[in-house]
Amino acid sequence: MAVPSVACYVCGQIAGDPGRDLIAQSLPRAPYIRRVVLDSESFAAVPSLGPLAEGHLLLCPRTHLPSAAALPQAVHAEYETVKAALAARLTFEYHAPVHVFEHGMACSGGRTLCTVDHAHVHLVPLPASLGCLGLTGPEWLEFDGSIEALTALTRGREYVMYAPPGGRSLVCVDRAPEFESQFMRRAIARALGSRTWDWRSAPDPESTHRTWQRCAVHPARPLAQ
Repeated sequence: MAVPSVACYVCGQIAGDPGRDLIAQSLPRAPYIRRVVLDSESFAAVPSLGPLAEGHLLLCPRTHLPSAAALPQAVHAEYETVKAALAARLTFEYHAPVHVFEHGMACSGGRTLCTVDHAHVHLVPLPASLGCLGLTGPEWLEFDGSIEALTALTRGREYVMYAPPGGRSLVCVDRAPEFESQFMRRAIARALGSRTWDWRSAPDPESTHRTWQRCAVHPARPLAQ
């Protein structure tokens, strides 16, 4: 797997580096805290700095990769286990089902998506039905939601993936014209009737901190509920 990037803010947050931790930098008067909800051997979950709802988490590989589809097969089972456990925790804490999405970068090429080049899969507790997200047309393929199927369908190309709670997952690969930055954030915010989707222009570090306080895994408080 790739080594951590010295310039990546996600790598910095996972490593506990105050100089590369955007959440800590957004709360400058607070003592430094490494706000990581969960650590496993190959993954870390961090709260989103621009949450679509409180409880919005990002599941990230500990090493610097362009997408979940680029994960080596050796960690696929760990990814599925961690993702399922995080979804169970969020459902328990927020009494809402979890929506999962990702805008995965291509394995080659210079296009950086969402201004972040470190793989991050979004898990957000939201109402079961969001209404129309506009994910229609022959370019959207149904699949079983597994990382193996996602890897096989995308084959190193750029993609957007969405997994609704209790439904079939969707993926769109190499769309023309290209997906706009933060495509799924825009679509979900629109369905919620919200104008807040851009995590850079509208961060909410206080909500991010509350998510970390509520969801962080401690030895006396196991992940699965």
